[in-house]
Amino acid sequence: EVAMNQWSLDLNVDFENRRLTGEATYELERNSGNRIILDLDDIEILSVRDKEGEKLEYKVVEGNEMGDALHINLNDNTEKITVSYQTSSNASALLWLEPEQTLSKTDPFLFTQGQAILTRSWVPIQDTPSLRITYDARISVPQGLLAVMSATNPQDLNEESVYTFKMEQPIPPYLMALAVGKLEFASLGNRSGVYAEPAILKEAAYEFADVEKMIDVAEDLYGPYRWERYDILVLPPSFPFGGMENPRLT
Repeated sequence: EVAMNQWSLDLNVDFENRRLTGEATYELERNSGNRIILDLDDIEILSVRDKEGEKLEYKVVEGNEMGDALHINLNDNTEKITVSYQTSSNASALLWLEPEQTLSKTDPFLFTQGQAILTRSWVPIQDTPSLRITYDARISVPQGLLAVMSATNPQDLNEESVYTFKMEQPIPPYLMALAVGKLEFASLGNRSGVYAEPAILKEAAYEFADVEKMIDVAEDLYGPYRWERYDILVLPPSFPFGGMENPRLT
């Protein structure tokens, strides 16, 4: 068996075509065999390479309503692979909101919903809760928009519109999350805060004012909080799904 270990994403967010394009690089845990199988759903694979840049043989095996399987043949010494790909405009985990569906009415919004097995529609992955992964990411977005993930997060816009993330606590794949939009941040305490559209940020911060106290009480009961931060993302008013318990970004 070959399993994913730590992995890295480098993706561009394309609102016009409703696609994510880029690559995912995986460090492998090799126990036996010369093949790794990744779950995917309606993702176009462009290439698979090892860390030296050598192309690896792969094939997409049709599955069922739960998705397909990406079979990648490994060399004996392959320890890291990079999969270049692009998502479908109909990817089930990618929820693209038009500007009219947001409070601002001026900018589009994207957020992911990985539960229960939808993460495989925006990144090839071994999509099982029995696996725990850590990851880092580099996300390029349109000018003026902020990207946040279930990881360490920026609190301000940058001029390059490229944001980097790191998740050091192992999580099951379905809890990986990404959101992009006209967002601002308000601190709720030393290790908690809220992201929301500017028009509702003050109200959202008021609504969640006791989050820091809740963390303190939980620590008194159960010991140190292991996720470092508890940040909250308030979605636009027309979001079609309920909340998700993504660590570091509920």
